[in-house]
Amino acid sequence: MRAYPLLVLLFVITAACKKETTGMQHASGYDAIDKILDDSVPVRFNGKCYAVIHVNGQEVYNRSYGGYDGNTRQLVASCSKWLSGAVLMSLVDEGKLKLSDTVGKFLPVFTAKGKGNITIAQLFSHTSGFPGNSSQGYESNPLLTLEAAVDAIGRNVPLMSPPGNVFYYGGVSMQIAGRICEIVSGKSWKEVSAAKLFIPCGMTSTDYGLTANPVIAGGARSTPNDYMKFLDMLVNKGVTANGTRVLSEAAVTVMEQGQITGVTVGYTPYPLAWLDTPDFYGIGNWRDVTGAGGAIVESSSPGAFGSHPWINYPKKTTGIIFTFIAQEGYLTTAPTCLKVRNAVRSIVP
Repeated sequence: MRAYPLLVLLFVITAACKKETTGMQHASGYDAIDKILDDSVPVRFNGKCYAVIHVNGQEVYNRSYGGYDGNTRQLVASCSKWLSGAVLMSLVDEGKLKLSDTVGKFLPVFTAKGKGNITIAQLFSHTSGFPGNSSQGYESNPLLTLEAAVDAIGRNVPLMSPPGNVFYYGGVSMQIAGRICEIVSGKSWKEVSAAKLFIPCGMTSTDYGLTANPVIAGGARSTPNDYMKFLDMLVNKGVTANGTRVLSEAAVTVMEQGQITGVTVGYTPYPLAWLDTPDFYGIGNWRDVTGAGGAIVESSSPGAFGSHPWINYPKKTTGIIFTFIAQEGYLTTAPTCLKVRNAVRSIVP
């Protein structure tokens, strides 16, 4: 008989430990998200994932699997593009450059090679005419500096099409834009990204690594907690939770505006069937759900390793499903992430 209370105690402790492992916490009405993740994470995410959702800057949902939590730090691949777009727009706010400026204004080697008429907007919307990635791999070579990599791109990487004609997703063009940001700011990409975005947003665990040739389109490391600070800043029209203005409201609006009207799609990792507008890309982010007149409803910037951040502007909802799958991570996790987003739309008034 004395063993019975002990068994009860062991059961309670075991159950508590199990609950701590799954890390489930959410407001009422979010059971549908639990079901989607429970069905998918063990199979599609290798059992490792952290999901978090905010409404009006307040956390309404989080769920942890496989030891992942809000402070887990990983490479976020193309989730970086959204961050980099914000760094670029901060310099637009300062008047250091305009999206209509051409590459040749800052990088004479591009003019000398007949590539000087590409605009900054085209660099950040994958419509520059460059291939997504160079055959030489300049944009990801850690033995180069960003300056040397971009100089080599200008000299040696040919255009695939005239600027503004074809959408071809990748990293070459954003690497060029990153170098221009260094030139106009007088700072390294590491310094300017920290000064203009990470420090004012309180993103203490986010950077672009240690290389002198940071991958502007895909080299950031971050955590769910940090990335949510960025998303909440955007949905709050450029202002952080503590009242710090990072971007002007106009800059956030421009980031989310379509930049690819009338172009041909050469390559997109995001299946066109999942997009509801032909003008589906802004400055570093996908405009994957739009409303009347092309008004932005939801934008996102999923990464190749499976992490998936998004914003629903009308509902002031932000979220990220954070994971790391080295091979085919994006296509593996995207169906689940899109189901979660659809469910959240129904849940949030």
